[in-house]
Amino acid sequence: MRTSKNTVRSTQKKVSGKKSSSSKKVKARSTKSLKKELWELCKKVVRARDGNTCFICGKTPLDGSGWHTGHLHPSSVCGAYLRYDVRNLHSSCYNCNINLGGNGAAFLLKLEEVYGKEFSQAMIKDKNVILKADFIFYEKKIKEFREISDWDKDKLLDYTRTFRERHPPESYM
Repeated sequence: MRTSKNTVRSTQKKVSGKKSSSSKKVKARSTKSLKKELWELCKKVVRARDGNTCFICGKTPLDGSGWHTGHLHPSSVCGAYLRYDVRNLHSSCYNCNINLGGNGAAFLLKLEEVYGKEFSQAMIKDKNVILKADFIFYEKKIKEFREISDWDKDKLLDYTRTFRERHPPESYM
């Protein structure tokens, strides 16, 4: 015999007029909500690291809707590994990110200037990394970004420089 959800709820044990904690149902989070939370944490970390200056052209101050978090490798083609990778994310102005489509050539030159050629070459190689972005992946990334979200600029820059060493693609597979 099948019971409806309402029947199940009405037959749950009550303790002191309240449902017992063991009978509470935990609603699973959707992938969409995990992605949204992760993206907000990414923006917070990138803005703390880069400040309100466009990484690409140097425009300052950035604020409001003119302050973007841009990808060197666009999120539409890079896959989940680079989509939320701090190496691939930097503060950018509206003009560089939207009008110039990310200003990829200038972005790459700036990355090489700040972090070195090996750094940018590793990112280009990682563009082809394919991994399954499931619930566990998003939870792991959210936890990681929560841990670093209150770090200062210098610590975040060091984290960015050494990201791949600590988080090789294989660690997500």
